[in-house]
Amino acid sequence: MVTSLVRTAACCVAAMAVLIRPAHAQQPLPDLSLEELMRLDAGQVYGASERLQPVTEAPASVSFITAEEIARFGYRTLAEILHGVRGMYVSDDRNFSLIGTRGFGKPGDYNSRILLLVNGHRVNDNVFGQAEVGAEFGMDAAMFERVEIIRGPASALYGDSAFFAVVNVITKTGASLDGVSLTTEVGTLGRRMARVSGGVELDGGVDLALAATVEGSDGVDELYFSEFDAPETNHGIAQGLDGEGIRQFYGRLAVGDFTLTTAYGTRRKDVPTASFGTLFNEQLFRERTTDRHTLVDAEYVRTLAGTRVAFRGSFDRFTYDGIYPFAGETEDRPLVGHNSVDGMRWTGGVRLVRRLPWQQTLTAGVEVIDNVRQNQHSQYLDPQVTLLDSKMSSLQQAFYVQDEVRWRNRLVVNAGLRYDRYEGFTRATPRAAVIVMPSTMQSFKYLFGNAFRAPNAYERNTVYFGGRVDELRPESIDTHEVVWERYTNDWLRTSVSGYWYQADQLIAVALDPDALLGVTYVNQGRVRARGVEVEAQMRLKWNWQAFASYAVQRAVDDDTREELPNSPRHMAKARLSIPLRTPGAYLSVEGLAFSDRGTVSGARVPGVGLLNVSLIQPIGRAFEMFVTVRNAFDAQYWDPASDQHRQDAIPRDGRTARIGLRWRLWAR
Repeated sequence: MVTSLVRTAACCVAAMAVLIRPAHAQQPLPDLSLEELMRLDAGQVYGASERLQPVTEAPASVSFITAEEIARFGYRTLAEILHGVRGMYVSDDRNFSLIGTRGFGKPGDYNSRILLLVNGHRVNDNVFGQAEVGAEFGMDAAMFERVEIIRGPASALYGDSAFFAVVNVITKTGASLDGVSLTTEVGTLGRRMARVSGGVELDGGVDLALAATVEGSDGVDELYFSEFDAPETNHGIAQGLDGEGIRQFYGRLAVGDFTLTTAYGTRRKDVPTASFGTLFNEQLFRERTTDRHTLVDAEYVRTLAGTRVAFRGSFDRFTYDGIYPFAGETEDRPLVGHNSVDGMRWTGGVRLVRRLPWQQTLTAGVEVIDNVRQNQHSQYLDPQVTLLDSKMSSLQQAFYVQDEVRWRNRLVVNAGLRYDRYEGFTRATPRAAVIVMPSTMQSFKYLFGNAFRAPNAYERNTVYFGGRVDELRPESIDTHEVVWERYTNDWLRTSVSGYWYQADQLIAVALDPDALLGVTYVNQGRVRARGVEVEAQMRLKWNWQAFASYAVQRAVDDDTREELPNSPRHMAKARLSIPLRTPGAYLSVEGLAFSDRGTVSGARVPGVGLLNVSLIQPIGRAFEMFVTVRNAFDAQYWDPASDQHRQDAIPRDGRTARIGLRWRLWAR
């Protein structure tokens, strides 16, 4: 089944490419502010160079998802969006959503090699370095104006964690919300949701957007795990331990050249898998995690003497609490562990963009990150015994510069370099691109980049992992990529890319009997990978939309020559959205196919084909009904588990459905 779907999607992409017609020339667009960017179509990208530019001229291979697509296909989280993107896949251990890209999706890595941005601002936390993309992200996908996926290393601009890709979420403005709406939703697994959102654009350059979301789910009532199939562990059935509770707030205020963005989100998740050796099916003291994210970001942009100057200051806080029940001295009294994390940072920076003679564009910036808290605490609750009380802080400084030179609008040479200074090491990361453009609507690119991932505060915890972690150094990656991209007017975009990368000094777990947990972290891993990705995106008559992609990849451990776990060799994806008779009504279908993947133990989980269906139906002028069915064929499939689980693979949800109603209370 998977092979058939892969071949079908590949044929569709090839057929779309044959349809390309000669393109009309268009003039290159000037640099625009983020406010202006939000009003443009998705043929432009911001995150590739920290300024707006056509995708064909960006020094990266780029994909994007617009707010219209998010609504049509019923995406509720950033994880659902990324799961449908070319070359990406998202696993779920029934606690966190974990991104895999270009063959690298090692279970338990928690997304520290993907950089996540909100309007160009870093939101990876400063303890685990984690990019949270599921409900734990803390922001409602209904507030996304669009999502940019910038593949390849980008540490030359962004520093740490811009290893495999940068995901830039651009949020909605008051102008795009344009009124006040109330949305309610119910669904299978006891799902319920309520959202109120509103926005307005006023005279004098004032724009205000506000939204609040409350959501909950009971989850799967009974989950079976064969590894726990014994009478004393309820025959492997976890009952009522998959629930989730979500609270989210988003606000944005723009006044002239000043923009303030705020967000707060909390997610409480019951964990049914008995990870980290906890008690299985424990009902009284449930294994539970709670994530909280706070973001306040302010940016002021002006053009002074021909130079666009952006001043940015931000505050981020991430807190985490985990409850873990372990076997106690008696069966009726478990030993309950409590882990907590408190990460807080202030960030300040200045970015300059200036046009120079001979068609040059120079970008330069400085950034200072003050990690005022990177605290970790661990204790048993009853009796109360403190195991860890680590209070850490650190300071980072960076400087970066990038120069782009154009020659007769047919050749673009782009080169950048960033210097990062940490308290224990420094790192210089380059990036270069040569882009040949037969026309402004078509380009051939050669891309090279080097990136790094710094050891995070958790990996550098000497109490847990012993003194050897003081010797940790950053991971590094070198990537070479060749890309062809073409736009045909406004109706077709095609892209083909081939890449090769080598990642060195990867931080991995090693046995250490002298460490408290019996393990430590060391630099010892090396991975080599290569792959090809093909994509076609179409906008047809009567507002039809179609998308198809295919990716083939192979990532191997350089020491063992074995393929990495959780690394599908083939992925094929397709989307089709069809307008119905009623204006504003759409039927949208998404098909996803993944080949089999290896587990940590060396076994295999089978490949899978998934079908998702969404319907939007206006009811009168003020109401809109929407229905989404995910995994419509009720396919049974699994994701490889990490070594923190007794299970080799974790089951995913079968068929689920949601139905909702949106009431537009007021509009200008």
